[in-house]
Amino acid sequence: MIQCMPFLSRTTTSLLPSTFFGVGSLTNIQKNPLRKCSNLKFCRRLIVNRRRGICCGLLPVDPWAPTIETQGIASQLFAASLFPYLGFLYFITKSKTAPKVTLFGFYFLLAFVGATIPAGIYAKVHYGTSLSNVDWLHGGAESLLTLTNLFIVMGLREALRKAKVANESKTEVGSETKQDNKSSV
Repeated sequence: MIQCMPFLSRTTTSLLPSTFFGVGSLTNIQKNPLRKCSNLKFCRRLIVNRRRGICCGLLPVDPWAPTIETQGIASQLFAASLFPYLGFLYFITKSKTAPKVTLFGFYFLLAFVGATIPAGIYAKVHYGTSLSNVDWLHGGAESLLTLTNLFIVMGLREALRKAKVANESKTEVGSETKQDNKSSV
């Protein structure tokens, strides 16, 4: 998989020497690509697939392809990430170990998601650009994310304060019983 790196471009643009990848000189590879390749079958497949894209693993990949629509990929990843997050919410609620304000903050993140989707659609329809390019919409959506972070931090801070007070009261009770034991002896 690393051996495909020298084939990515026809000119030397790498900061690493071409021998770092174990395939010899990059100029020699360009003249005769199979000359110093340690994995001949891999290199042949790579050279055949060079025009269709670079094959590094299971899928042909061309990282510089102008036809890749990154917005479509990003929105699909955004939608797919909702399911693991819902699982996280289910298990943290079921465990009953999170402070209530922190738990509310984690649920409030869904309000951020719920506001971001229509705001993104509105920005695309009315302004013809992404949400990040419309300041007033983007700022409004990000303010919900800020509130989420505040709720989470406030809940965790309160839990730490309660734990500290409980720990101090426990040590005070322990020291009082030691003093009572010393005075009775």
